[in-house]
Amino acid sequence: MLQRIQTVYMLASVIAILMMLISPLGTVASADAFFDVSALGVTSVTDGVVLDEMRYGLLVLLLVMFLLPLVCIFLYRKRKLQTRILVYTAILDVLFYAYFFLFEVQATKDLASKALELSGYVSEVSFDASFVLYAMPAVSFFACLMAWRGVMYDIALLASADRLRPSRK
Repeated sequence: MLQRIQTVYMLASVIAILMMLISPLGTVASADAFFDVSALGVTSVTDGVVLDEMRYGLLVLLLVMFLLPLVCIFLYRKRKLQTRILVYTAILDVLFYAYFFLFEVQATKDLASKALELSGYVSEVSFDASFVLYAMPAVSFFACLMAWRGVMYDIALLASADRLRPSRK
């Protein structure tokens, strides 16, 4: 399995998404409190402010993005299926950015504002994204494209080898 370069690229995509699953994606900060944002949800870091909210949409999206290239590694005999899965994974990498920055950031800021109001604080909240949030989907996207290129090369190589073989009919 690891003899093919595209398998290494698929593994790089899996590792990039795994890093997003286990590391913090950013922080929501105000003058009074800090909140950590991860794939599992939003948690309060500051004493006196209670917030522990699970974000299922983000977790499901990251798990799908993690599982697709992982499954694709073991489908090395089904190259056409591998190409489709790699394209879907690359599309999900791009959609992750759109989903996170268009929906998840605002929802997280609203959750933090409500938690601050319930604790008696009134202040403006801001979202600060981590390097992992910006870089890892791009790494996964690039790895999926390179793996797709390697699979397409294998398909072309096998097609050219089939033209050279005499038929035994």
